[in-house]
Amino acid sequence: MSVVVERGLARCPRCVAVADYTFVESGPNSLRYEVNCGKCGEAYCEVHTPVAPGFTASADALVVIPPPVPPTAFELRRRQAVAWLTAVGGRVMLRLNGIRH
Repeated sequence: MSVVVERGLARCPRCVAVADYTFVESGPNSLRYEVNCGKCGEAYCEVHTPVAPGFTASADALVVIPPPVPPTAFELRRRQAVAWLTAVGGRVMLRLNGIRH
């Protein structure tokens, strides 16, 4: 027993004109896609059935997180410079605020 699940407009695979399409359930585990073009007369059809996946989700879904990388000498020096500049900037702001009040 075939049951129409959906109807609408699609592009014809041959002439790319606007055509009518339908999705038809043609059995317990199959779905048929039909495109009927009124312009060129193309009658296109695909039948889809369920397929067992070719992978196992539990084994393929594991994520390996790499270990953390220690900072380079340049990165350590940069962090020191930023910390020093932040401290100096804070002291300068304290002095400026003290003068203004």
